[in-house]
Formats: sequence, structure tokens, C-alpha cells
Amino acid sequence: MDLNDYFDFALVDKTKRDYLNPKNQLLKEVFLHSEDNPIKNVDDFNIAIIGVYSDEHDIGKSALDQLRSDLYSLSLFEKTPKIIDLGNIKQGKTQNDTIIGLRDVLVELLTSNVFPIIIGPAELVQYASYKAYQVIGEKINFVSIDSKINISENRADNQKSALWRILVEEKDSLFAFSNIGYQSHFVSPNITKFLSEQSHFAYRLGYIKSNLNEVEPILRDTDMLGLNISSIRQSDAFGQKSASPNGFYGEEICQLARYGGMSTKLSSFGIYDFVPENDFNQQTSNLIAQIIWYFISGFNYKVYENPIEDNNHCKKFIVNLDTFEYEIVFYKSEKTDRWWMEVPSFKTNARKNLLVSCTYNDYQLASNGDVPERWLKAFQKMNH
Repeated sequence: MDLNDYFDFALVDKTKRDYLNPKNQLLKEVFLHSEDNPIKNVDDFNIAIIGVYSDEHDIGKSALDQLRSDLYSLSLFEKTPKIIDLGNIKQGKTQNDTIIGLRDVLVELLTSNVFPIIIGPAELVQYASYKAYQVIGEKINFVSIDSKINISENRADNQKSALWRILVEEKDSLFAFSNIGYQSHFVSPNITKFLSEQSHFAYRLGYIKSNLNEVEPILRDTDMLGLNISSIRQSDAFGQKSASPNGFYGEEICQLARYGGMSTKLSSFGIYDFVPENDFNQQTSNLIAQIIWYFISGFNYKVYENPIEDNNHCKKFIVNLDTFEYEIVFYKSEKTDRWWMEVPSFKTNARKNLLVSCTYNDYQLASNGDVPERWLKAFQKMNH
């Protein structure tokens, strides 16, 4: 496919920040799609930036151009990955046309091992991203960082959300879903009950803020990551539709983005629902730029490990519980101090056991006689 047919140009003539010498700014290293620089050999790049504008969802081209200016004002890395800014995907006659176009672009990037970072409306980007994995034929783990869990409780509602379609109607390509940072006053108990019954996860904001490092193993096993700006407190990100005084601080969300960048399994990252008309002093635009910067920073520090195959750098621990029929096998990396659990599969068509990322706390929990929830839900998924 010719990607030039799918995109408007990325319009960044120069950066608007002067705290760095231009030769040290990201703009110096990023390939910008323009009339003089058409898209070619996309598989030569590591990361592709994509903007999705939508009049229906209150984000225009000018806001995306401003965001690019803020991003490319930031510092180069010691080793900057090869980044291409494809520009803004062209809108179709209908939203569904735009979804199909974005889906096809993402299939092309994913199959070329190019990592897409997409900025746009949640309903559009989330669904198109999931449809791309369906086309590829992958069964994925999907993580949403969001203060809300947008699942319609009325199954007869014709205006079903993208998340409802992913979790209920088209779940054939979904292995597991996790919400990170939901706020209880925005989410019905029926929703969290539904997720638990489906062996999915939902983590309250208060728990995650007190245990931020618990997110790293979740993202280590994630294929598709979506970050909604509504997960950030209003005073740190004004540019959102339904802001809340509670949420993640800017530095916390940047840390979560860095965890995502470090994941060797993650293959796409969406940033959802920036509303520029509500932004103050371009604060949200600047924060999104820094979120992407920290994600790329983590991307530079990926460490590929397989504890089952790498016997020289990993220790194996076997925990037998008196009241549980299965032993729980843990692995710890001597290089990174990261932990995993091995979850057995008893399906005849399963190729091998599942390796689930975890923390030292899970090992302690098992050692004290309790089955870690990560292990239990993965076991249910594997042997359902």
C-alpha cells in the first residue's frame, strides 16, 4: 500500500520552544512527511507518529500541529530511535471509513515491525487499533489507562462504545483486558463485577498511585496500550472533555508511559481524547509531548528476556501451597530483577505454558500460602 494516499502532511516548520539549541532537539532527527519528503521505506523506521483529527470529537489539525511543535522541541536522546511522523490520517466520508483507513495503516505498520503512536479520539483510535490486530490474527492483551470504563450497561443501546465491542461483541482477538486508574465514583459496581467475571482486571486509582511499580509487569505483557487524558487530574491537564480534580499527576503518567516504552511485547500506543479548546496555556499539549518523550525514553531501554530459555541469568523458584493442587513456578532475572510466573495449560491444542509477568510481591504472596490473582486469572483464561 502507498501510505502517502492515507495522510495529510505533518506541518512543523520549526519548534516554538527555545530552551534547547535546535541541533539538540528531536526535530533534527525526525522524518516529517511533507510535499518534499513523501513516505517511503517505512520499515526502515522504529516508531511512527500518527495524528487523527476529528471535528466530531473536537480535535483539529492545528492542535495536532501544536502538539508536534511541543514534542519536537524536546531533547534528543543519547541514541534516538528512527522516528517518522506520517502526519494526520485523512478523514473518510464517515467515521467508519476513517476507522477502516486507520486500521489498514496500522496493519501495514505492525506487520513491518514499526511501532505506531497514535493521538486522537478514543472511540476511533481504540477500535481501529483493535481491528488491526483482528486482521493480523493476533490474540492480544489490551490495557486502558482511564478514569472511566466506558462499557454500556444497556445491551440494547445502539450507540455501543468501542470498549463494549472489544470486550463483548468482538472478543475473539482479546485474551485479557486491564483498566488502570479508574475512579470509583465514575464506575458502576456492575461494570467491575462484569470485568471480574470475565477474568479481566480493573485497578483503582488509589491502589495504583500507592503501588506505581505494580504497573510495570502489567505493561510488560501488554500488546495494545491506550492512555486517556481523562486519567490525569484537571490541574495537570485541562484539555479534556470531562475533567476531574482527581487523577494521576503529570510525573506519574510519564512514569507509566516509560514503563510502556520498556515493554518488549507492546506493539501500539494510543493517546486519547485531547480537547484543545479546553486547554490552558498549552499545558495539556506540553504534557502529551512529554508523555511521548518518556515513552520513547523507555523504548530505548528495552531488555529482551525469556527466563525459561535463559537459564544462565534467571533463577527458578517453585512454591507448593498446602491447600492448592498446583505448584507455582516463579522466575527471577539476575540482570533486571524482574519476576515471572509460569501458568500451566491443560488444553490439548495449547503449545506451551503461559509466562506471566509479576512482581516480588506475588512471590511473597504465594510463599505465604495465597494464590496470586494474576496467576489465577491467567489460569482461568488458559484453561477455560
